[in-house]
Amino acid sequence: MSGYYISVNIRTADATQIRKLVTDICLSEGCSDLGNVAASVAVEDEDALPPGDAWFGVLVSGAAGTGWVSVYADDWQDSGLLARRLSALASLPVLEVWVAEDVHWGYTYYDDGEVRDRFADDPSTVAETPSEVALYAGDADVLAPILRVPPARLTTILREAQANAGQFAGGPLDALAEAVGIPFEHLFTGYDYFFADDPEDYAQDLEDWPAFRHLAFAPPPGRESLAE
Repeated sequence: MSGYYISVNIRTADATQIRKLVTDICLSEGCSDLGNVAASVAVEDEDALPPGDAWFGVLVSGAAGTGWVSVYADDWQDSGLLARRLSALASLPVLEVWVAEDVHWGYTYYDDGEVRDRFADDPSTVAETPSEVALYAGDADVLAPILRVPPARLTTILREAQANAGQFAGGPLDALAEAVGIPFEHLFTGYDYFFADDPEDYAQDLEDWPAFRHLAFAPPPGRESLAE
């Protein structure tokens, strides 16, 4: 299934801390905590979710790969807010990765609440003006030390991704995932797809699937999402 996937990936082995920080961020924005359940239950049993539609969800993985926790929001704007706030509160590297229609992908690297680097395989698909294109070139010298990857290797991955732009993005994205130690399956999915896909696939493909949790929140009065 092609679509738009987005994940917030934090280099840490402490998934409990990330769940707490996500909850703290939502509460600080005026949201109400509606509880959390195992993701394996949430995706198969609607009764495990809050009734009605006046709520939003966030999935938080367990620790996987070489020590990464992934966060999936059901609104892409909420994803950016969570990435920025998590980078400030956790003092940890945060890499937001997106995939569009299976043929384009990119990332935003946050540090201490600020955007430090951006990449898009085809910047023209995300830049709002021609002058913004250069912002999405990706700077291996900025990102490689954080990801613990030699700059030359990261540069090669990014340039090959640019050459592949418009074709299936799985190969270049898998190269990044392997280099930095994030499971590819953590990157090539998004919140909605956990509910649309066969849960058995996640049980087989995600080593940390039993640790995934689904967090639910009611937005503040007058708002429909966290970032609105």
